[in-house]
Amino acid sequence: MFLSFINYFRGFAILLIVIGHLFGTVKVFNYDNPYMNTIFTKSIFSLVSGGTSLFVFISGFLFHHVFYSRGFNFKKFLINKLKNVLCPYLILMTPVVVYQLLYVPRYQKLHTTTLEFFKYLFLSLYSGTMLLSTWYIPFAFLLFLSSPIFIKFIEMKKYHKTIMFVMLLLGSIVHRPAHDFTVNVFQALIYFSPVYCLGIYISMEKDSFFEKFENKSYIFGLITLGILAFQIYTGKFINSHKSILIYKGIDVVIFQKFFMCLYLVLFFNKYEKYFNKVCKKIFETLAEYSFPIFFLHNYIIQFLYPAIGFEKESGYIGLILLTILTLFLSIVFAYIVKKIFKKNSRYLIGG
Repeated sequence: MFLSFINYFRGFAILLIVIGHLFGTVKVFNYDNPYMNTIFTKSIFSLVSGGTSLFVFISGFLFHHVFYSRGFNFKKFLINKLKNVLCPYLILMTPVVVYQLLYVPRYQKLHTTTLEFFKYLFLSLYSGTMLLSTWYIPFAFLLFLSSPIFIKFIEMKKYHKTIMFVMLLLGSIVHRPAHDFTVNVFQALIYFSPVYCLGIYISMEKDSFFEKFENKSYIFGLITLGILAFQIYTGKFINSHKSILIYKGIDVVIFQKFFMCLYLVLFFNKYEKYFNKVCKKIFETLAEYSFPIFFLHNYIIQFLYPAIGFEKESGYIGLILLTILTLFLSIVFAYIVKKIFKKNSRYLIGG
């Protein structure tokens, strides 16, 4: 059964991811001294960044709603993900990695022998950190490999909430992995699993959940804003990355995103008819091209904009305009690829 509100949610999630990656391009956010930003900028940055969690929630929801509900076949599921996720990742990522290792000075210094070159080629593909968002793919594939564990979670008769609570606490302790060549995908799995399980659980209980909280979504909205206020007050409004073996206090971001997901899924469900009337085409297009946008916007932001001089201070107006341009260019390129390669385009750009 197709759910329009989840489709709109997915379109919104990719919108946030693109905006989050453009903060540095338009110099809206001061990364060198983040605490010097205004409260407004800190708030917007904190709410927008970390949009990956929304994608993880939606993936969990769809894992139950689509793959489990129609009879889960682990082998078919994995083959599907190999073709539609890992294949485009390797095709789009490998040329970038090879180019940067050969021609970008800070990466050239890493290798002096052929063996070292292939070592860093492997590590770059393993970590996915040479592009803005592609670190997500190695983690996502581990998530897919862990599907039997999440099947067990679905089929448990009780303790779902207790498990999510414990996982949320654990995620807040381990934080997101350090963003380098040795990204710990297992740490990322621990960190994002409570959000993935939340998506699964909301799909399992969607009828009773929406009936109970349809007119009470403001509760989760207020909790999200309360956590945001705490983040601004304590200075914990930025995604925290660290080694799993180092203790750096509690990551508050994961709690904010957890309750934000609950608010947004209720919001898009409640206003589904409004979106159908007013902006259906926009969000449907964003959702349809969400995975190609996920891949392609990296090239536009990291290579095209610096080359044509778009990396400059242009404020929130610049952020809005560049967001529209980035989405437009990503969708146009994806559309052309789909027209040329038809169904095979999913192996190249993920859609």
